[in-house]
Amino acid sequence: MFSREAQNYIEHRGANEGRVVLHSDLNNFFASVECLKHRSLRSYPVAVCGSIEDRHGIVLAKNNIAKKCGIKTGQVIWQAKQQCPDLVILHPNYDDYLYYSEVVRDIYSTFSDRVEPFGMDEAWLELTGICGVKTISDGVKTANMIRKAVYEKTGLTLSVGVSDNKTFAKLASDYKKPDAVTVFSPEQYPGVISKLPIGDIMFAGRSTQKRLKIFNIETIGDAASHNCEFFKSSLGKNGVGLYHSVCGHDVSPVQRYGADEVIKSIGNSTTPPRDIYGIEDVKVILFALCDKVAARLRKAGYKATVIQIHVRDTELNVTERQCGMIPSDSTEFISEHALRLFLDNFSPDVKLRSLGVRTSGLIKGEVCYQGSMFDDGAEREKKRSVIDKTVDELRARFGVGIIRRAVLCSDKSVYAARDAEKNVVQPFNTH
Repeated sequence: MFSREAQNYIEHRGANEGRVVLHSDLNNFFASVECLKHRSLRSYPVAVCGSIEDRHGIVLAKNNIAKKCGIKTGQVIWQAKQQCPDLVILHPNYDDYLYYSEVVRDIYSTFSDRVEPFGMDEAWLELTGICGVKTISDGVKTANMIRKAVYEKTGLTLSVGVSDNKTFAKLASDYKKPDAVTVFSPEQYPGVISKLPIGDIMFAGRSTQKRLKIFNIETIGDAASHNCEFFKSSLGKNGVGLYHSVCGHDVSPVQRYGADEVIKSIGNSTTPPRDIYGIEDVKVILFALCDKVAARLRKAGYKATVIQIHVRDTELNVTERQCGMIPSDSTEFISEHALRLFLDNFSPDVKLRSLGVRTSGLIKGEVCYQGSMFDDGAEREKKRSVIDKTVDELRARFGVGIIRRAVLCSDKSVYAARDAEKNVVQPFNTH
């Protein structure tokens, strides 16, 4: 028995009635681009992998031949080679991927002015109100036109999901690959959508799945048999959004092409060449991350009111801790809070594989706020601002490596300035 909201969706009385939304996903993007460049590799199993030396040695993407051999994204390289001895390993070339991503987005923009990227290889397109598009069937025709245009221009293939909301459109594009169009509309809800694992829904991560499993909720249909209050009490505010999504009531709009994104958080993470051990290692990594995060805050014109650290140990267990702070975009201030947060919650004597820092609760830099009344905060903040501005200007003129904090020169085995710009795509980046 489905909830009232889910039943309304099935009976075409949902909040998105009349919408047509596409989600387009470039198939095996990194590996497909490499096979375009190296045509002689098309008949071989190919995987694009991170650097073993920098301990990012996992499979980032694989072609269909490698997929048939059982190679999976996120698999460590030695396991992949063991499973498929003929596997061709290639290093990523992010400049090439960015180029093709922009070419494909330009093609999307010829079909709709509402194109919202989701990473380099995915995007939503809103077709509602576009001339000639009135029904889901019209959306399917447009999806096939887009696939043809992209293939003729680039040689890349797409999987496209067609639905009346963003959540189900993405669910549909993931359902059948490669090079396919899949429709997820109210007609498909009882027999197909409701039977899919709850983990297939965006933002239903492992911790959410684990929490829901306690209540025997393992599929989308299981979730849709409950009500909104249950999700709110079980998962808080995020549970409400998840509930509406599983019932087909995701009303979030597709942003217009080129529109500025609403920035909710700014963060960064790193996996250094060796394990992090001891307070000095922790200081080096945290100060390096906070230096980049604070610089991005200043560039975007924001101050952060919440700081979060992301800790991964050598067993790959992840723990996160956060705290509030006076609004700031200061490198020194954010670094001090990140270090204090770490020391209050973790032992520096435990070996760690990676660290991450994320800031949220962002406010515009010109917004007035209550400062501290117990120290010379205003004067210190002013001095910090002058220093940060000078550093930003020097780096803009002469390059990122022209100036750095002394702590970052203390141990090049855990951090080196030459690594600062290496990772174009990082797991903790949120902007």
